[in-house]
Amino acid sequence: MALHPTNVTQKVEFIIQHFSSNVAHLLDGKTKAMVVTSSRAAAVRYKKGFDAYLEKHPEHKGIRALVAFSGKLTGSQVIHADDAAAGDEFIINEGDEFTEVSMNPDVKGADLRIAFDRPEYRVMLVADKFQTGFDQPKLVAMYIDKKIANEVEIVQTLSLLNRTAPGKDVTFVIDFVNDPESIRAAFAKYDAGAAITDVQDPNVIYTIKGRLDEAGFYAGLHVDAFKAARFKSIKAFAGTKAPEHKDLYAATQAPTDAFNDAMKAAREQAEAAESAYGKAHKVGNEAVMKQTDFDRKEAAHELERLLGFKADLAKFVRAYHYVAQLIELGDPELEGFAAFAKLLAKRLDGISPEAVDLQGLLLTGFDIKAKEDNQKAGNEPEALKPMGPGGGKGAVGTPVYITEIIEKLNSLFGEATPLKDRAVFADQTLSILSENALVMAQVETNEKDQALKGSLPGAVMNAVVRAMTSHSEIAELLLRDPQSMRSYTSFLYDLLKEGQRIDLDLLTSL
Repeated sequence: MALHPTNVTQKVEFIIQHFSSNVAHLLDGKTKAMVVTSSRAAAVRYKKGFDAYLEKHPEHKGIRALVAFSGKLTGSQVIHADDAAAGDEFIINEGDEFTEVSMNPDVKGADLRIAFDRPEYRVMLVADKFQTGFDQPKLVAMYIDKKIANEVEIVQTLSLLNRTAPGKDVTFVIDFVNDPESIRAAFAKYDAGAAITDVQDPNVIYTIKGRLDEAGFYAGLHVDAFKAARFKSIKAFAGTKAPEHKDLYAATQAPTDAFNDAMKAAREQAEAAESAYGKAHKVGNEAVMKQTDFDRKEAAHELERLLGFKADLAKFVRAYHYVAQLIELGDPELEGFAAFAKLLAKRLDGISPEAVDLQGLLLTGFDIKAKEDNQKAGNEPEALKPMGPGGGKGAVGTPVYITEIIEKLNSLFGEATPLKDRAVFADQTLSILSENALVMAQVETNEKDQALKGSLPGAVMNAVVRAMTSHSEIAELLLRDPQSMRSYTSFLYDLLKEGQRIDLDLLTSL
């Protein structure tokens, strides 16, 4: 982003306004932000600036900042002539003394990691301390005012945003000082070829929406009812009344039921066809085998259509939020449909109401900035393609497909653990990956060899680590054996590429 605030006061104003408009409402109003400053003295100036600005602007009273730095500083060490000349709104005297404890009086010397998790503290101002190795899942935005030359430090710093939390599906990085090329170069060591070959076509989202409309699981009246419920909830939220899920869920109930009923019928059809085929095969009845094989394929096509709709729904949500950050769409009707599609996608995935970020669903905002063309010259890795409108494909769901899944799971993990455990583990990691917009964009538009050089391997590693608490034996097997991890990553790519999910009900019933 092309940003030009110069002194601390201007940067503080920008950060608070950006956080209030774009970040604060996400995760049901529990999001956190970090400001990475250039030195301990800069961290102190930022803290003084935050306190001064918030005192003058009570409309932002819900945003409080903690500052983390080591040791003690005097006023003469903190005063910055350029800042003072530019008109900072806070005063620092040469004889003043500053420590972490004195500047965070309300936490009374408590561990700032613990204090930062308290709801009133939304921003952490850091100088080296906590810049890396800090685990706060609700961290959604990072504002960088420090020149970072070390490539490892760049990756470690920005990777703090990778921690996952229920409902967290977007992050923000605002960098005041670093050259985008240096950031790209640092990540290129871990994400080769992460460049875009062409301008993103905004019509992609309209193409996907057209397919969703044609599927017939919702009608205009459902979308209109959702928009009305959403508007009502936004008004309730603005009036400090806690918005509820029930109206939004009621507006998406009919489409959810229609899809679930169709999926149940298709699964029953597939199971019946397979059972009939098995019986005919057992007695050698060629005529019945031929008919039941046709029935199996018909059932598979119906499952593919249904799961294709589900995959398209998730793809639309990713595409919309990606495109909306690049260009001004100027289409409020589409923005309302995007919120409808987002909730419907979560409902079809079986996500509970408690795990849906309601405020993030109601309030959206994007900071639209022109992006410079930083195309590299020379012998560079093959670049990734922008997202396209290709149709979502669902798991075919035939017994042949299920057999392949079982064989792959057996080859990866052996048969020491129950099949259901292996399947649940694979489905869990697949679900985590499918929510990663960058990974999905790379998988959907690139062949396997190229995609495996992108963000997928690192994302799989993170997903496996997340799954350790419930499936430690399987996760540890992958983490101990790089070859197994590569095979598992390749296996997940194949499923993601086809828009497939593991049908746990059908898989574990065989």
